[in-house]
Amino acid sequence: MTNFKIFLPLLQITGFMALLLLSFCQSSPETDSQLLDKTLTYHDPQGNWPQLKARLYLSSADTAGQENTFEIEMDNNTGYFAHISRQDGKEVVKGIADGKEFYLLDGRQDISTEEREKYDLTPESLKWVHSFYGYLYGLPMKLTDEGVRVTEAASNEELEGKTYKVLQVSYDAAVGTDNWFFYLNPETYAMKAYRFNHGQPESGEYILLEQEVVVDEIRIPKVRKWYWNKNKEYIGTDTLVKAEPLTSYRI
Repeated sequence: MTNFKIFLPLLQITGFMALLLLSFCQSSPETDSQLLDKTLTYHDPQGNWPQLKARLYLSSADTAGQENTFEIEMDNNTGYFAHISRQDGKEVVKGIADGKEFYLLDGRQDISTEEREKYDLTPESLKWVHSFYGYLYGLPMKLTDEGVRVTEAASNEELEGKTYKVLQVSYDAAVGTDNWFFYLNPETYAMKAYRFNHGQPESGEYILLEQEVVVDEIRIPKVRKWYWNKNKEYIGTDTLVKAEPLTSYRI
């Protein structure tokens, strides 16, 4: 959800902001879950996520149908990341290259304080989009990161009329505080939904996943539809419109 005005409710969920602490690097799994292994095999059969180098074209729509388009560039091997949006006819870029943050407004780096505030070119905003998109579009591969604890639910669970196998995920205190649940197709082990809460079942949200886009042999969900846990009210939709190889950096 990149347009902070459109998806302001998401930014107001303080528990979810624990995602800001999630590392964007890969580490060894802390679980021997066969179910996790199976969903990893489905989504990333060649183990390409750590070397993924791609540009993702995304679209977000809110409950009123207001749509916002943007791009994400990532090179997981080097840690390069960029979020590209457009506002007032200007291209707005915030990213990380060689471990350092950078900001561009219509290609220039000499950005005034007023412009930085107007176009949200801040370290806090960069940290949020980096963690948010690096995590969600890296699932389920990100479940092998350091500090992630994965267990298998004792029984299947029904969600929106369908029955799934479930992975329960929690995090070391230094990584995050929310509880996550991943719903897998019992036959293919494809990730079809996930849910998170902040300790109480009625808090947080759940996300239904539809279709897939294949990126460097990685199956990434194409459509993410967001709902509140407390009342199943629809929040918005993220769509991965297309993906292509990343051949150059912004800086």
